[in-house]
Amino acid sequence: MSNQSIHPSALAALQRPSNTGDRSTIRKLSDFDQGLLAVSTSHDKNLGELTHRFDLLCPRNGCGSVILKAGIGRWVERDSVELDTAKESLHPDLPALPAPPATAHWWLVTPNMMEFENIGFTRPVQKDECDLGPLGWCEEGGNEFWLACSRVGYR
Repeated sequence: MSNQSIHPSALAALQRPSNTGDRSTIRKLSDFDQGLLAVSTSHDKNLGELTHRFDLLCPRNGCGSVILKAGIGRWVERDSVELDTAKESLHPDLPALPAPPATAHWWLVTPNMMEFENIGFTRPVQKDECDLGPLGWCEEGGNEFWLACSRVGYR
């Protein structure tokens, strides 16, 4: 092992977050007047199937790293799930989901977790770099990954 020290500028670069792009353009679903209609698009190959027209981002102010590239997730309305524990307060950048049996809007990602750009998988799906979450859920060993449309940013 060498006794050489790391140059201060190299050390600073290693300690800087990898997601240093423009954070000013992160928009939440609630920022769009037309809601899901504004963030979704239909593809000719599957008429009637909606995907997200924007990259999906971490919604945390100051983060904004890309979670999923545009067009990967498919919009689905289905039963809501309990993602939040009662003992922990919900982060201000994460809106509450409707309580089951109400429905919620989801971006369904298949066939595996390799479709994602920057996300960690515990049981609830959460952000890898800043640990914000949960943003969605998946079943252990499953091939469906569900992101809450209201819990991601759009750019």
